[in-house]
Amino acid sequence: PSSTHTKGREAKQLLDASRKLVASAMGCAPSELIFTSCGSESDNWALLSGAEAMRRKGNHIITSAVEHDAIRKSAEELERRGYDVTYLKPDSTGSIPVEAVKNALRPDTILVSLMHTDAVQAFMKIPFTPKSLGADMISVSGHKIHAPKGIGALYVRSGLRLKPYIMGGSQEDGRRAGTEAMPQIAAFGE
Repeated sequence: PSSTHTKGREAKQLLDASRKLVASAMGCAPSELIFTSCGSESDNWALLSGAEAMRRKGNHIITSAVEHDAIRKSAEELERRGYDVTYLKPDSTGSIPVEAVKNALRPDTILVSLMHTDAVQAFMKIPFTPKSLGADMISVSGHKIHAPKGIGALYVRSGLRLKPYIMGGSQEDGRRAGTEAMPQIAAFGE
C-alpha cells in the first residue's frame, strides 16, 4: 500500500477501507486507529510510549495486579526506568473498585491502565467507544473477532502524540514502521 504502482494504489484503497471499517466498529475516526501486529504490541506501545509522552507531568502509573502480561510486564519495565507504579488488587468479585482507583490517584499520576482500556476481549462483544470509556488509548486484536492472528490495532485519541514504537518507515502515517500486513488488515476489516 506504500507503492505508487497500480497494485500498490489498489492495496492502499483496501487499507483505507479496512481502517474505516475497524474505526467505525470502535467508534473512532480512522485517523485515530493504528494497525499493529497484535493486542500485546498495542498494549506495550500504549504504556511505554504513553508514559514517556507524559513524563514531564509526572511519573506515577496505576494498573492492577491482575492485568494481562502485556500490561504487567510493560509496567514492570517502566518501574525499571524509574516510574512509580501502583498495582491495585481486585475485590472479592474480581473487579477493581472505582474507589480504589480514585484513592490511588495522585497529582503526579500520568497513566491509568486497567482491563477496560485493554479491550482485546471486549471488542465487538461488549459495546463501547473511546468516548464512553473516557480513554486516550485502547488496544484491540483481530483474532478475538475471527480475523487471523497477527493483526491488532491501537486507538490513539486525536491530539495525543506518541513516539513510534517501531521505527524505520512512513507506514501508518509515520506512527508505526513496517510494511502493512494487508491480508490480516483486510480480514480484520471484514
